[in-house]
Amino acid sequence: MTDLPSLLARDPQAFVTRDYAEGFALDEKERDQAQLEAARQRFATLAPRIAPLGRMAAENGITEVTRWEDLVPLLFPHTVYKSYPLSFIEQGRFDRMTKWLGSLTTTDLSGVQTEGIDTIDDWLRALEAGSDLAPIHTFGTSGKLSIMPRTKAQLDLTVRINANCIRDFQPQANGQKRDLLVDHLPLISPSYRLGASSIARGMNRQAELYAGGQDNALFLYPDAYFSADLLSLAGRLRAAEARGEAGRLTLPASLIARRDEFAAREAARATDMDRFFETALHRYGGQDVFLFAVWPILFEWAEEGLKRGLKGVFGPGSILTSGGGSKGKVLPPDYKQQIFEFLGFERCLEFFGMTELMANAPRCDHGNFHFPPVVVPFLLDPDSGEMLPRNGRRTGRLALLDLLPDSYWGGLVSGDRVTMAGFDAPCACGRHGPYLEPDIARFSDLKNGDDKINCAGAPEAHDKAIDFLLEKTQ
Repeated sequence: MTDLPSLLARDPQAFVTRDYAEGFALDEKERDQAQLEAARQRFATLAPRIAPLGRMAAENGITEVTRWEDLVPLLFPHTVYKSYPLSFIEQGRFDRMTKWLGSLTTTDLSGVQTEGIDTIDDWLRALEAGSDLAPIHTFGTSGKLSIMPRTKAQLDLTVRINANCIRDFQPQANGQKRDLLVDHLPLISPSYRLGASSIARGMNRQAELYAGGQDNALFLYPDAYFSADLLSLAGRLRAAEARGEAGRLTLPASLIARRDEFAAREAARATDMDRFFETALHRYGGQDVFLFAVWPILFEWAEEGLKRGLKGVFGPGSILTSGGGSKGKVLPPDYKQQIFEFLGFERCLEFFGMTELMANAPRCDHGNFHFPPVVVPFLLDPDSGEMLPRNGRRTGRLALLDLLPDSYWGGLVSGDRVTMAGFDAPCACGRHGPYLEPDIARFSDLKNGDDKINCAGAPEAHDKAIDFLLEKTQ
């Protein structure tokens, strides 16, 4: 059997065939060698085909990746995936949106039909219908959504690797491993089944692969579409209000026509949530289930259930996945204890992740988030953008190279300030490899909304790459 470092060096996607925990047994040398070789191949393959990546490489004089320092100037600021002019959306120029996205992927988009399309939702559907893409969007608090050109095959790979993490990262107390791809569980998610957000796409696919089909899954909104247009509108309204320009927004008639639908759903949300939880208890009470929800929603459910004397409502072999912290909600110190008392089980996997990543970082019992070997993390100096030494324990700006995508460039600089360790010494949990400590903050929050990402390469290289990208869009 091929050893893991050689496998990762040749094809990072082959990680889906291995025990997830193997990735945290690699020593520093074998991990770095495998990742650097995989990064070298990814760059060599994609630089000639991804216009802004090739331009950034040319501006920085980089023709080959032979060391980590070569990669840092080539990491895209996360804003590159929302670098399109907002006027394209306001004017319904989704042909130009398609050209813009096509410059960031090797996927053929020539079959995408945009005539008559005037909403983001319909454009995303057209991309899916006319190409191999299953595009994913972020939540767009500024009004501009980042659009990731993920393929259908990559979406499937992400869900399968996540199942391996659930199976291998923290086995059950008796040492047993539950492979959800084989041994299915009912899936419960107080969210949307349809849509192009990372959660909606992931949960819909998990219903097929983890639950064995949609009939064995329960969603808060099984038929409604989680609207990218609504997210964009909400962000644009917030931004316009902050500038005192709320009355000047240009909105497509199709979106105005749907506003009553959005308003009615929001007004009924509390009632819908109560009905959803009642259905979950009636249909799956006492059974082992797979549950995905963020902590504030879980606590609201548990608090109400405990008031009614409900405890241990699901089977002890159930699995919870969560992430995202408290979402700004103030929760009591014992909120997790109350949640697990209500649920009846304690097996939970928390993750640090972002829409741009195909593989997230699970949290260990010591509170740290561990990157699997298919993700290469960097720490950058927040002021200069230069790479900080890959040793010891350091605080800086998080940057990442996702080695899994083979049709778009997985290198990006995030907006997160983090403390990282594990490059040269294992975590207290015994796992090897770089990990994040739990104190994670957004630079935009620390700087009153201002977060200028500085580039470690030629200062104008990124701007020229974006200008080049937009020129190709016109």
